[in-house]
Amino acid sequence: MWRLILIYSCVYAQANGGDSDLTRYVNPLIGTGQGAPDYDMGNAAGNTPPGASFPFGMVLWSPDTTNRSGGYRFEHNSIRGFSLTHFSGRGISCWQDLPFMPIPGPLVVSPGTNWNDYASTFSHANEAAPDNERVAPGFYGVKLASGVGVELTVTRRTGFARFAFADSRAGTLLVNSGGSANGNWGNTWVKISGDSQIYGAVTSGDCGGSFSYTVYFVASFDQPFVSSGTWNGPSVAPGARETAGPRSGVYLTFDTASNSVVRVKVGLSFVSFTNAYGNLAAENPGWDFDAVREQVRTAWNQRLRSIQVSGAPDAPEPAMSDQKTIFYTALYHASIHPSTFSDANGEYLGFDGLVHRTDRTQYHNIPAWDFYRSLAPLLAITAPDVASDLSQSLVNDAQQDPGGGMPRWVHAATDSCGMFGDGGSKLVATSYAFGAANFDAAGALAAMIRGATQPGTTSSGCAVRDGLADYLELGYVSTATWGSVSRTLEYATSDFAIAQLAKALGDTAGYKAFLNRAQSWRNLVHNNYIVPRRQNGTFVPDAGPDGCVGDAFIEGSEGQYGFMVRFNAVGLFDAMGSRDAGVARLDRHFQQLNAGPCSEFAFMGNEVSLKTPWMYAFAGQPWKTQAVVRRILAELYSNSPGGMPGNDDGGVLSSWVVLSSIGLYPEISGVGGFVVGSPVFPRVSMTLQNGGTIQINAAEASAENVYIQRMTVNGLDYGSSWIPWKTISNGGEIEFVLGVSPNRNWGSQPSTTPPSFETPNLP
Repeated sequence: MWRLILIYSCVYAQANGGDSDLTRYVNPLIGTGQGAPDYDMGNAAGNTPPGASFPFGMVLWSPDTTNRSGGYRFEHNSIRGFSLTHFSGRGISCWQDLPFMPIPGPLVVSPGTNWNDYASTFSHANEAAPDNERVAPGFYGVKLASGVGVELTVTRRTGFARFAFADSRAGTLLVNSGGSANGNWGNTWVKISGDSQIYGAVTSGDCGGSFSYTVYFVASFDQPFVSSGTWNGPSVAPGARETAGPRSGVYLTFDTASNSVVRVKVGLSFVSFTNAYGNLAAENPGWDFDAVREQVRTAWNQRLRSIQVSGAPDAPEPAMSDQKTIFYTALYHASIHPSTFSDANGEYLGFDGLVHRTDRTQYHNIPAWDFYRSLAPLLAITAPDVASDLSQSLVNDAQQDPGGGMPRWVHAATDSCGMFGDGGSKLVATSYAFGAANFDAAGALAAMIRGATQPGTTSSGCAVRDGLADYLELGYVSTATWGSVSRTLEYATSDFAIAQLAKALGDTAGYKAFLNRAQSWRNLVHNNYIVPRRQNGTFVPDAGPDGCVGDAFIEGSEGQYGFMVRFNAVGLFDAMGSRDAGVARLDRHFQQLNAGPCSEFAFMGNEVSLKTPWMYAFAGQPWKTQAVVRRILAELYSNSPGGMPGNDDGGVLSSWVVLSSIGLYPEISGVGGFVVGSPVFPRVSMTLQNGGTIQINAAEASAENVYIQRMTVNGLDYGSSWIPWKTISNGGEIEFVLGVSPNRNWGSQPSTTPPSFETPNLP
């Protein structure tokens, strides 16, 4: 039923001149269901919450059916609350702060020990607003089995809800200050102010590490509550005005017989409840729910229009296609994070625990290990203001933290210690390479070099590079450090990215030093494979491509990490024995597409494998990249709740879909340029913020026509599978001629393959 609603809405929109409304192609339910194997990594679903969000906003107000990652599973049929904060696609529980739950009638038992007693079943057929508006970007609606209708929308820093208590003389709202996904502690409290406002704070954390964050809130209601009270654990206190503690909250009862609709606006802040109120006053001063919903629709359309895809200019376009829905939903999911952290007045909490002020946007929810692979370059190309502010946010964090290092996983005003590999260096250098350079690049480079050269450099107490002492002394991270091979390869890639930024900033000495250090991956080559190595220099025996070898690989195997040297593919293939040996290994690797972390085969539901399909081009066989990427898109992604091969990790899988679908992929961290694939759509138009437009035409594009026969760039024949960013950074036109059979001559010569960066004779 949910899909029928979506299709109806698309037909209606087109019939009424809604062609400019690209939100009609977004299905926020994609990724909410379990469509992939669960490899004990929380990755059976995309973990994408379907609720109301603003592009890169602070608030994501969404229904919760579980406290697991994302908060919502399509397979569930009971909603336990509507909380205001979520991370889209993370593999572990986090956020879900301040759930609201409407109930008909009065409170019966304390929600402090019986919160799930107030859950309500629902049907996906009713997962839309009473006016038949579909679930859409910036909007979520559902009619609960309890009889209460719920509609949610947002601004950047505030949420707006409309609760319809039909057939109820006294509707009650439960506001659970102790309802965060991982529990609450510390500074958790709520107070009732007058008869139409509450305010307070919730403290939670421990999402992938041991840390705390505090979110302040102010909620205003458009009608007075006729009675109210608090709860704390098993105790209920009618008439009480405040409460505090890990199982606390308030209940507010309204005269819904005379006015069945209760509206509530909620402002959030990570600084103070005063700022939360300021955010509410600045962004949502009135009570016009529909106007706010239209504003967020406009904001999402502006974001989605950065890339417009369509059929051939002379061919009729259907009202909706699964391909367009998959594409625009991916672009939507790739535009939820990073999340706004600074308030409307520019204040934000720094890594030093102090309040700072900025004239730009400070961001958080930044998993650098994930973002650098595809999301960072997509933002740099299509939203350079966001990408620049993202980089500056990391610089601010590093400069304000006593440890001085680039963060690994920014969560509120701390580093959660999530993942590894100095991903911030790759993220920032890649953004700069694609033109998102409006940030303190010199400050970024200084923080990068510190983390790469000084063992013990930290961010919020988290080591930037575990095992760095080994890496500097031995040229590799030894088995004395968990994840030794994965870390060595990540550090080598980070060193390469640092070298590129150093070169761009005129630091020749730094460029030479880090380009040489980037070749450290070679120190783990043994019998044509990259394998673990002990501190005494001996290699771990019986290492091979299949299985998780000891503790050397993190979320992957040698068969998956073995292709990670993207910046020197020629050297990597030589280390494998030859270019042909590398191709043979790739051919076997892609016999399976989503085989899990301990397999020699591809695991396209996780980050380690995302760049591997493009490695064929470096070996002079780009037609295999074209075929494999199209196969992945067709087999692993669909317009359905289970239509993702793993958790989205903040939009990383989604950004891969976007870039793969247009046929251009930013393969080499720190280098502005694309490996050429095969466009899914006959026409793609990318609007650049500098006023230029990149037009991609592939008139014959179809499920069968996946192979490049010939290509022109700006009107000239183009035989290379690599396009430098500078060639199209101010706009340009790429024309593809596609066919059903491979053209094995196109892009096959060494002079036409993407670049590899060696360091035999640096000047």
